[in-house]
Amino acid sequence: MTTINPFAAGSYTATRNTQQILALKDQLNTLTTQLGTGRASETYAGLGAGRSTSLSARATLSALSGYDAAITAAQTRTNLVATSLSQVIDLGNGLSSNLRNGLVRESNGTVSSTTLARNSLAAVFDALNQSTGGTYVFGGRNGETAPVVGYDLALNGNPALSLDGLKTLVAQQRTADIGKDGLGRLALTQPSATSVSLGENASAAVRANFGFTLPKAPTVTGSALTAAYTPATAATATATFAAAPTDGQRFRVVVNQPDGSQKSIDFTTRAAPRTGDTDTFPVVADPAAAKAALDGLIAPGTIASVQSAATTDTPPGPGLTLAFGGGSPASLTVGLGTPARNPAAGDSVTVQLALHDGTSTTITLTAKSAAGATGATDFAIDPADPAKTAANLAAALNKAVGSAASSTLGASATVRASQDFFAGSTAPGLAPRRLTFDADGNATGYAQRPQANTVIWYQGEDSGSDPRDSLTARIGTSSNVSIGARANEGPLRSVLAGMAAAAIGMPSGSDDSSWQALADRSVGALNALSTSPSVQEIATDFGLAASSLSNAKSINTATRSTLQDTVESVESAPMEEVAAKLLAVQNRLQASYQITSTLAKLSLVNYMG
Repeated sequence: MTTINPFAAGSYTATRNTQQILALKDQLNTLTTQLGTGRASETYAGLGAGRSTSLSARATLSALSGYDAAITAAQTRTNLVATSLSQVIDLGNGLSSNLRNGLVRESNGTVSSTTLARNSLAAVFDALNQSTGGTYVFGGRNGETAPVVGYDLALNGNPALSLDGLKTLVAQQRTADIGKDGLGRLALTQPSATSVSLGENASAAVRANFGFTLPKAPTVTGSALTAAYTPATAATATATFAAAPTDGQRFRVVVNQPDGSQKSIDFTTRAAPRTGDTDTFPVVADPAAAKAALDGLIAPGTIASVQSAATTDTPPGPGLTLAFGGGSPASLTVGLGTPARNPAAGDSVTVQLALHDGTSTTITLTAKSAAGATGATDFAIDPADPAKTAANLAAALNKAVGSAASSTLGASATVRASQDFFAGSTAPGLAPRRLTFDADGNATGYAQRPQANTVIWYQGEDSGSDPRDSLTARIGTSSNVSIGARANEGPLRSVLAGMAAAAIGMPSGSDDSSWQALADRSVGALNALSTSPSVQEIATDFGLAASSLSNAKSINTATRSTLQDTVESVESAPMEEVAAKLLAVQNRLQASYQITSTLAKLSLVNYMG
């Protein structure tokens, strides 16, 4: 309801004076408040045109506070990751140096490098299980679960749960590579009384995965010894899918590379491939199209094994399988000629044996007189019977191949099994590779469906994406820093495999050459500390991230200072100016009161008096 104030002639001046006094009173109250609080106004409305500036500046300051909180948390995480990686590098370099310095046995016969490797591996496990604020930093997006299982569980497994650890995988891989007869899956025969033959395994799957292969003809010296060589012919390795892989499904393909080594490729099916992805498999319509796509990604005949979840598993997989066909094994024959005659003392035969880690070893056997043939690298000449000389050559070759199998091949098997173990993850279809055996206990290949009887050492998130992108920190309006890390990144897996192989070591009673063969291969795996892709490069990523965080914090500090100055200029009331205005208003108000009081006393009676 609106009230209409009364108006009378001659009241305008009094009303105006009253309004002026009230206005001065309001100014006095405002200035008094400003003097007491130091603020220009208690409301944004009182700031006038400056309220937009104040509101905008305060919104930015609030955002900066959020960015700074994120930066602080990210710096803590980044520093912890960097410290852990530094520890991994130091431990790895220390073990690598020890392995290069030669083998030293302790008083109980244990190789000192083995003890150091065990201690280093346990320390690396601890380093990869570091956490901050209850979040594990090497688990990718899964920060609630320790990403790495315990050292003892990883190596020894859990018999109560029927879970095999790394030691079991190593023992089985050694058996698969060396063979039950100890000849590295080669067959040694005597096709005639005066010749010796060495041949690869008849199974294409075995030749593709286990034991020795014969890459070239043997070399002989002297005129009596003869050599023949039949090269292998390539088998076909046909991979087929039970169902076309769907978006997000993963599968593993192991290929034999030109240098003889094997490479494991974990494909991830993606409907929308991302820039930089090298493991993407396309989404296709049917199994035939999936086979054609895989054939386009893998060189023909190079597949050694495959692995994926079956279509009936939970969650399901594409049901990838592999079949070998055709091909023939390589073989070589060393004879005493036709007609047979004995070699001269000093004549020799050299056989090269290739391994599935890309290395090779050679065997050289030298003919010696019966009295001088006492070593492992020679064979005795029987002057009266070349057939007995050939038998001596066969026995020496059998012994030499067996020695190479138990030492060099056994060391290779240890490292390969370690690499397979640390390639395992909880992602469907990507458990560690496991062997299949026939009724006689001979390894026939690798299981094409992941087995549930193996310890999975890595329990963190494993999506196949860039590990850095598993966690990002917003440090500015349009600035992000990637600070994610996973314990199962390739270089870290390689270092762990090298340490684990050295920690398990060779069987008791092995000679120093066997230990040295293992040491050399462990050092090769440990080279991932500094050889690209390397652990050092991961550490560099976090060094750059730390620099970005520090720079962002400095920029935010400078921006905050500027904005706070802006807010102060708009919202703050200068004390000297307010005090001066307050004194002026008080004087004016006092004068107004006095004048009003004087005017109020004026009347005709007082004037006449």
